[in-house]
Amino acid sequence: MSNISNLCTVVLPTFFPGDEIFQNLESISTDLKILIIDNSYNYSLKKKISNYKNCEYYNIGDVGLGKTFNFALSKIYTPYILLTQPDVILRKNCIQNLIYALDKYRNAGMVVPIVFDNKIYSKYDFYDLKYSKKNKTFLDKKNKKNKKNSILPSGDFCVDAVNATTMLIRVEALKKINGWDDNYYEYLEDIDICLRLKLNNYSIIKIADAKVDHLGWSSHFAEIKDTMNVSRIWHFTWSSLYFENKFCRKSIVLKKLFKIIFYSTLKLILNFIIFKFDKVNQNVTKLSACLAFILNRGSYFRIKHKV
Repeated sequence: MSNISNLCTVVLPTFFPGDEIFQNLESISTDLKILIIDNSYNYSLKKKISNYKNCEYYNIGDVGLGKTFNFALSKIYTPYILLTQPDVILRKNCIQNLIYALDKYRNAGMVVPIVFDNKIYSKYDFYDLKYSKKNKTFLDKKNKKNKKNSILPSGDFCVDAVNATTMLIRVEALKKINGWDDNYYEYLEDIDICLRLKLNNYSIIKIADAKVDHLGWSSHFAEIKDTMNVSRIWHFTWSSLYFENKFCRKSIVLKKLFKIIFYSTLKLILNFIIFKFDKVNQNVTKLSACLAFILNRGSYFRIKHKV
């Protein structure tokens, strides 16, 4: 294997990250260049990471994950890009084993580690999409409970899609599919990139001897938890509609849109009657996302975070 620094560049997107980010940085070899792409206005972060000589810091404003990853892609000159998150710790030899695997599996566009959520094998480790190219629809929705993921795998295996907890991707494959979709602010940008890789005949492989620990819900300051939850609800709703509108028949999209509007309106009224105003706000947020989708306003929902 060539020098690891010549093969891979690490990309770490941030938005008011907590101190967990330093556990992430400590788990990555100092031989690797790390691009920290900051979407927040937390200027103290640049100072805090100045002691990490292998880190390059960029503050590009609150632009979302699609644009963040494409910005990082424009700065990379290695054949592989490794995406990870502030609340992830990479176990020993994780990156090396992923690089070995990408060299071994020539048709793989992406290889990914086994994910543990708070030291337990994640039931969201991977998803089965079963997308029909011919009919442009999903034959089977991803199983939310993911019961099949309860057994820790003993070998490498192919999957349809994964979350962007940690993923090693061929830059060549990314450029072939024109990188990430800038329209995603957050949510489903990872499933989107996986599906497009699969549609372009690249495989996605889980690597059994590469493992990461995901700390879960700790990638942001605790002080912005409430506003982040509102943002998550809005963007997940909008991204879900955008994703299916991009890949599915219009009838499927309209059915999903109607379902969200109907149930959100019903829940809004019921929760208003019983004075559960936090639930009222959540359903107003979903309806706002639906309206933005209908009016084609894009994934643009911002909240002033107090930190």
